[in-house]
Amino acid sequence: MVWFVSVAVAIVLCGVAFLFGRAMRSEAEPGSPEADRGLIVIVLAIIVFVIWAGAHTALSSLKQIEAGHVAVVYQFGEIVGSRGEGLQFIAPWQEIRTESIRVQRARFDNVSGFSAETQDVIISTTVNYQVDPAAVEDLYRDVGPNWFDILVEPRINQYFKAETVKYNTVDIAPNRETIRENVRAALAADLQDFSVTVQDLLIDNVDFNPDFKRSIEEKQIAAQNALREEERIAQAQAEAIQAEERAKGEARAVEARAEGDANAEIERARGNAEAIRLRAQAQADANVLLDASLTAQVIQYLAIDKLAPDLDIALIPSGQNIIIDPATLLSGDDPDEEDEDDVPTPVTTTTSTTAGTGEEN
Repeated sequence: MVWFVSVAVAIVLCGVAFLFGRAMRSEAEPGSPEADRGLIVIVLAIIVFVIWAGAHTALSSLKQIEAGHVAVVYQFGEIVGSRGEGLQFIAPWQEIRTESIRVQRARFDNVSGFSAETQDVIISTTVNYQVDPAAVEDLYRDVGPNWFDILVEPRINQYFKAETVKYNTVDIAPNRETIRENVRAALAADLQDFSVTVQDLLIDNVDFNPDFKRSIEEKQIAAQNALREEERIAQAQAEAIQAEERAKGEARAVEARAEGDANAEIERARGNAEAIRLRAQAQADANVLLDASLTAQVIQYLAIDKLAPDLDIALIPSGQNIIIDPATLLSGDDPDEEDEDDVPTPVTTTTSTTAGTGEEN
């Protein structure tokens, strides 16, 4: 457009100068100075036009195509070719539109769909795609520069609706990978006919109707409460079982201790009984030996030996009015041979022994 205006201005100005010089030349006599000046004006007008139009055309024809892009060339509304990246010469009367051939990223928010129960499903997704450089010209010719809005966006909505309706609402999130892969495969198959490659498709987020989310949240809270209650009951049951086992263990321990104490008591009783029996047996054996060794003289000796050494002893035979000194019994002398004139020593303690009784007075 600028080139056309500039060339038009050059034509007008240089044309006026050319006509003015021609008029001067035609009115002047040949060879006169006026004729020469008219010729100079004509030549200058032509030179200025050539320089002006040529320079502007050259400058307007050089186009820099950005790396990773392809330029589609239009001439008066018709596609006449394409150019690759770098510095390209494009006629001033031609227009270009560039298309990226890099891997591009397009994000779609609020892609709506429905579940099997007709619950609203809102999906956010990202598509990575790339256009074949050799097919850009045909893509622009067959679909147009806005091919992305025509081919990709409607298919994204369509394929997600077709996939989400297969699942119940609660099953959509767990199956998001299956949904993603199915949508990617369907989109790639469709765009392949237009030389557009789908590199990947990602599901960024899955959202639902607020009322449904609230109901799901309430169900989850109820489920968590029920789970906590089950855990509490299980813990209480475990504690009850542990308490019962402890009680049983303590009862068994008490029973074992009681049984041990009883056995110990029985063993002690048996030991005591055996000790008593042995002592009694020993005493009986001692009594037998003692009985065998006791005589009348031994008994008398023992009786005398038990008396205090400072006591005087006199024996009074039963039925007789005589007093016998025990020393005469031990010496074997006859008491009748004592001197009747001897006066006996006063007796402080008198012991009367009756034969066969061993009684003392």
